[in-house]
Amino acid sequence: MRTGMRMVCLGALALALSWAAAGPVYAERAAVAGVVIVVQGKPQVKKAGKADSGPLKLNSFIYEGDLITTGEGDRATVAFVGGAEVRLAGGSTFVVESGGGQEPTRLRTQWGQLWTRLLHGKAGINIHTPNATAAVRGTEADIEATRQLTVKVYEGLVDVFNDKGRQSLTAGQMTQVADAQSAPQAPRQMGAADKGNWQDALQAVNAEKQIERLRAAAEKNRSVDLELNKGGQKKKLKLQLHKK
Repeated sequence: MRTGMRMVCLGALALALSWAAAGPVYAERAAVAGVVIVVQGKPQVKKAGKADSGPLKLNSFIYEGDLITTGEGDRATVAFVGGAEVRLAGGSTFVVESGGGQEPTRLRTQWGQLWTRLLHGKAGINIHTPNATAAVRGTEADIEATRQLTVKVYEGLVDVFNDKGRQSLTAGQMTQVADAQSAPQAPRQMGAADKGNWQDALQAVNAEKQIERLRAAAEKNRSVDLELNKGGQKKKLKLQLHKK
């Protein structure tokens, strides 16, 4: 087993060196990031490098670089490789930057709302918005990015930060960030009117089976990052290693 893995690594390295001599290298396939476990309405997904969007389908895989859009009345839930479950509200647009695993799951949005929970203790998710980043390290949180950013923590811990400051929120607290030039407000306790329940309508059926499919697909698509030095110039390569 070890000999076989060693041969795979040596073969990958040799391939990388030959590619480096030939010019720039691009991954043939984006890394699998998540699986869709709930769809309500007609949300759309635009695959990385594609010009047009298509319907977001139940049980389909999401890949790094995909753009997910929900119209008013649309909703969806995605389970990510790193252990984060994300429920998307209507009127939202999110780019999947990383499905997570060795690092937190990363999503980026200009406008939208999501509720997330972490399925195990090692999971984490970073939500990047124009106003600030919300780094979820606890269990349940609601992040809404409109003209201002609103972060509500139901369980666990969330750090909210930008160049102007940082706040750490615990269960039952919330904060807002007016814009990118404003520091996050000091945390305050949520009142009854602040708590939402829209996410409760997005209950997945047979999610465990789809998450197992996701794990198997991610295992087949592991990548290796290599940094090569040629003529004093460094070049970074990402190799996609596909198991058969």
